[in-house]
Amino acid sequence: MDPSERRRYHMAIVAPLREDYVAAKALLHSIDHEHSLTPSGSECILGKIGSHHLVLVGNAEVSTDVSVSVENTVTDLLREYPSIRAGFLIGVDAKAPRDGIARPGDVVVGSPQGLEPGVVQFDADKTTTYCRLSATHQMNRPPSAVQSAITSLATPSGRKEWEQYLEHQLSQATPILGSTSEQEVKDVKGSTKVFYGKIASSQRPLEDSNLLDKIGRDGNVLCFEQAAASLKPQLPFLTICGITRRSNSNADEWDIDRRVREAAVMYTIFLASEINAMKLGGQHAFANLFGYEPFDLERPGFRLVQLQGGSRFPLECRIFQAYLDDEESIIPYEALSYAWGEQNTPEEIIMNGKHMFVTTSLHDALCHLRRPNEDRILWVDALCIDQSNINERGHQVRHMGEIYGKADNVVIWLGLVDSDAGVLMSAINKFKRIVPPEAFRTWPREDPRWREQWLQLELDEPDVPKSISGLWSFMKKPWFTRVWILQEVANARKALVECNYGNIHAKTFAILPQLLGVEVDDQCQAVLDIMPGPAKLSSWWSQERNLCTLLWRFRGCQATDPRDRVYALLGMASDMTDKTIQADYSKDEQSVVEDLWRYIFDEELSIYDSDKMTIQDLQSELPQLSTELLQERLEGMASLDSMERFLSRQGTMKKLPYDCFPDVIKHGSKVVELLLNRNDSPFQLTPDAALKSFQTNLEVFEFFLQKRLLSTEAVNAVWLEILGTQPGEMNSFLEKLGVPTQPTPNIVLKAIKQGKKTLQRVLESCEHPIEMKDFLLSAAINKGIPTLRLLLENCQHPFEVSEDILMKAVETGLSTLQLLFEEWDLDMEITERATREAITADMPALMFLMHNSKSKLQITDRVLCDAQPETDVYELLSARRAEEVDVPEDEAIQAIQNGTSALNTLLDRPGTNFRVTQRIFAAASEEKHVLDILWRRRQSEVDVLSSYTHRDVGHPQDTSGYAFQRTYD
Repeated sequence: MDPSERRRYHMAIVAPLREDYVAAKALLHSIDHEHSLTPSGSECILGKIGSHHLVLVGNAEVSTDVSVSVENTVTDLLREYPSIRAGFLIGVDAKAPRDGIARPGDVVVGSPQGLEPGVVQFDADKTTTYCRLSATHQMNRPPSAVQSAITSLATPSGRKEWEQYLEHQLSQATPILGSTSEQEVKDVKGSTKVFYGKIASSQRPLEDSNLLDKIGRDGNVLCFEQAAASLKPQLPFLTICGITRRSNSNADEWDIDRRVREAAVMYTIFLASEINAMKLGGQHAFANLFGYEPFDLERPGFRLVQLQGGSRFPLECRIFQAYLDDEESIIPYEALSYAWGEQNTPEEIIMNGKHMFVTTSLHDALCHLRRPNEDRILWVDALCIDQSNINERGHQVRHMGEIYGKADNVVIWLGLVDSDAGVLMSAINKFKRIVPPEAFRTWPREDPRWREQWLQLELDEPDVPKSISGLWSFMKKPWFTRVWILQEVANARKALVECNYGNIHAKTFAILPQLLGVEVDDQCQAVLDIMPGPAKLSSWWSQERNLCTLLWRFRGCQATDPRDRVYALLGMASDMTDKTIQADYSKDEQSVVEDLWRYIFDEELSIYDSDKMTIQDLQSELPQLSTELLQERLEGMASLDSMERFLSRQGTMKKLPYDCFPDVIKHGSKVVELLLNRNDSPFQLTPDAALKSFQTNLEVFEFFLQKRLLSTEAVNAVWLEILGTQPGEMNSFLEKLGVPTQPTPNIVLKAIKQGKKTLQRVLESCEHPIEMKDFLLSAAINKGIPTLRLLLENCQHPFEVSEDILMKAVETGLSTLQLLFEEWDLDMEITERATREAITADMPALMFLMHNSKSKLQITDRVLCDAQPETDVYELLSARRAEEVDVPEDEAIQAIQNGTSALNTLLDRPGTNFRVTQRIFAAASEEKHVLDILWRRRQSEVDVLSSYTHRDVGHPQDTSGYAFQRTYD
């Protein structure tokens, strides 16, 4: 046949089985020629369907491996008819899962649904071994002309046309299909449904029906077949299957109307006839589509792309092989980091002379990166990785960190930005000229000089708001949300951020928010922190970053493939150096969830949880899950090794309930440290937990001391315990504490009771002077002058000395009074009760109070009465009283009205006697605090007047009805 004649044939149908081939032949509108292909020996018919010239091949009588037969047939087909632009493959032995939507007699079209491929090839043996779908490749999407026809047939009007076609074909009597009654036509028509979705193809059948059902359910597989298992993935054949049986039926049990069995062939012919001829003519021939050559996955191989210089379109590239373990095979290259954007691939480039389709985002990046007169060597994931080869994808992901790390430069393509970003770019160029050359080598990120330099620039820059708007234009780019860019940036030695306005060095780009005084969101900041430059060394990158930590930190990142939420982080995870978890795209999402659960939580995930949990679900629940599972381990008395292994794999955790902490303490300081490092909030030990650790595990307690994790309350609780039970250990405790503290009054009290030496050690450790309390003074007075002096030297001044303490000092003797008054100049109010106590004590104490107190002794009639038994004292007080002049009532009342200060001044005026009269008492009764002063200083007089005048009134500070008690008759 003349080559020009061969080029007329743009469409092909591959029908491997004889009955399908014969049925398809019978449905052709015309037949031009029949012959056999060589060397496969497959039969070949040239014919037409509507306006389309079509090649029908197949009719394999006997074949031990139908997929190999199909592969050989397709190879011969495309060699003889190189202009094929649309291809259809009739599936073989199609089985549907028992609980799936497809039933025997239905048609399943292997059409991509969203991100799911239409056909996935898998290894049946590995699938059986691992009890999950072990996918190897996924087929390319059908040409857009074919996909348009599929979409049209899925509409209500399209379905109606299909049903009419099916009814018409069933009613036609042919030598092959025979004749059918009207009732049979209705039965067949009503029992055949068409479904669109994923088909799984393997070289040998999957025998385990339960496993087949599980894979169908977990992987959204509509049916399993064998014909497409060896097809080259880049060939966009559309696989169409007629369901012959379900997973729980045997082949020899299948018995269904022959016409229903041919529904898949009828649908294929009908679909082919519906394809728009003009659209089909615009598609590229299968033979001209780029296909990857596989490489040895046992070595760290990778591909590089040579982006050829020029200005013509389409862009032209060459792809070649290199190996990471062979330095001579690697030439200097740049690695591209970008956001894929929409998954459809409308843009065309030429790769090794063949056609290849890429996303708009990538095409924009390549156009920007192309140089007019110079080639550029790049690594680009969408070009350098055979995305259809699932094993290769996993292999390349495992080496991606090294690929980006060995690149001379990482180009970060943010895409097209607005004019405000252009203003910012201009400002950045000026900034680079005024910053000292050594700044990026020597200035840390927090250095204020960065901001100072920028502010200097802003003085001459009128468009500061536009610069800030330009920054937001960058920060809002989808690139920042993609999970893959994390390791791409983190492993870069040098990076350039590119957009339509030019480029910025990553080290400058990373500090833009700081320069502009703008706070960006956590996700953007986390990415900026790991860009090459001064920011990286002081960022989260230098902290612990095990897999669990990264999964939680970057739970907000986006990924087209949910498995990439994990796989993109493996190269950054500090605990994945032994490759415990590896990128394996033959595993479905549920298998990856199970792997994560098994590794992070050191246990198997229940089937119930596995079925309902996605990777994103797991990420969002990690802190809570970690805490709950830790509690279970504590309750179950897990071993030390188990606890350490568990905690070392956790990330951020919710705070553990304090009642669980004693169980943690039992496992030692390493477990405690691992737990505390993972708390999502600052941790300070409670007094109870501190005591528990001190009493049960000194190693843990010393760890708390070393890490400064004890609150003041916790320190004091332990301190009190030591003073009460192990006073000899106090010095060791304070030395290990290592920082000043603030003991409670109870601790000081215990120290006082144990003696001056203990008190001195306690007071030496105080960060601030202690607050004086009456009971501390009382205890110190009891212990003697040295202890009292030590206490006074280390307390807050001034402090009030209560009446009880004054009376105790008087009772103790002159030396105590001298210490309080002469050395510390304490301003104590001398009450009537204190004066009476001094009278009964001794003359020296009374004389001391009279001559050294700023507060004047009030010599009332009651005081003189008490002094009568002591002649010397009585004479002294009587003489002093005789020298005093009574304060006039009007003056006293005026002082009361002027306030407490005026009243105290008058009470302490030398040479006067402030006698409380009825009028004075009445005036003081108007203000409780005034009456209270009079009651303390001249209690006996106030009591007498109160008993006569206010029999139903209580203490001056409580006039609610309780009468004063008279202290003498």
